[in-house]
Amino acid sequence: MKDIIQDVFTSLYLRRDELPGDVNISGYLNNAVKYKVSNQLRNKLLKENHHQVLIRQAHQQEVAQPVQLEQHELKTRIACSINTLPQKCREVFMLSYYDNLGYKAIAQEMGISVKTVEKHMSKALQVLRRELKEEHYLGMLLVAMSVCSGL
Repeated sequence: MKDIIQDVFTSLYLRRDELPGDVNISGYLNNAVKYKVSNQLRNKLLKENHHQVLIRQAHQQEVAQPVQLEQHELKTRIACSINTLPQKCREVFMLSYYDNLGYKAIAQEMGISVKTVEKHMSKALQVLRRELKEEHYLGMLLVAMSVCSGL
């Protein structure tokens, strides 16, 4: 508060030649202090809001980085697991999950029966479950398969 009053008196002294001779000094000082306090409160509030935004952004980045790393690790693990599948099994799985084809469409495209497609999918999911048996990866696998259509 002392700084504000000192600033107001300094401003009054520096502007003494610009002020009219019949100015009400007490009214001038009263208004000058009021505006100075208002400006200082506004600046403090803006600064605090800015700091809150920066803190929130930093927190979001801290949270996002591990999630992105986890997703990358999961995608890598899924890709490795898919590569361990036999060729036909892998092909059926890829057509189903990444091309969003139904069993009938896969069967027609590959020239095999729907029952064979079902068996290949069953085997692919069984292998993936075994390879990614940690609960964490299984949960993320289900989310990843339902959300994204490609690696």
